[in-house]
Amino acid sequence: MNLLELQHVTKRFRRGHRGLLALRDVSLQVDPGEVVCISGARGSGRTTLLRIAAGIERPDEGCVRFAGIDLQRASAALWRQIVVCNTRFLPAHGRDVSEHVMMPLLAIRVSRDEASLRAHRALERVDAAHVAFAAPEELIPSELLRVSLARAIVRDPRLLILDEPTNGVDPLERDPLLTLLQSIAHESAIAVLLTAGETGSVTGADRILRLSDGELLGRTLPTTAEVVQLRRSSSEPSA
Repeated sequence: MNLLELQHVTKRFRRGHRGLLALRDVSLQVDPGEVVCISGARGSGRTTLLRIAAGIERPDEGCVRFAGIDLQRASAALWRQIVVCNTRFLPAHGRDVSEHVMMPLLAIRVSRDEASLRAHRALERVDAAHVAFAAPEELIPSELLRVSLARAIVRDPRLLILDEPTNGVDPLERDPLLTLLQSIAHESAIAVLLTAGETGSVTGADRILRLSDGELLGRTLPTTAEVVQLRRSSSEPSA
């Protein structure tokens, strides 16, 4: 079963007296452990697609299913399995990186000791343990992205959504970060849906789709492994 499925999704907005078609009949499937990148120019509908996949926006037409369930009818427990990863860190959520990574666990009443242990493991997983006691405002963009990934994966999500994650990151740091994201997805069976600009780096994506004027172009279905029937050797005895 596909983890995330968009079925014939269309989304319109009004801007004054004008109508804007953001997405036109978009269908997309993402499997567990798969990294799918949506590439396109600014204004192509990339962010709208992510917001609909995360359940933040409702489609005007079509349906979004997560784990086989219509997202608009999903339980709170199922909603928590979808995490939108961003590099915003509110001062009220903690003084240092470690406290910010712990916050999602503390919010669901995980004990502080357990939350601290899991936060440390998450920071180690993204190679950011060395900034655990730094304030977020002290970090460079690549470190902020690693910490935001730690804050996301500490929740054990099934779907991770990122809007242009390497925007502002030094070009030399982009490929290692995207490769890290791919390894996290593959090892933990987390589905990842992310966006990139037309000229952005897409290293580590299993599929790259192009969004142009609200229409999705490319291989929208995951590849199914071909089953090859093995022929018995003529010299091999039969059972």
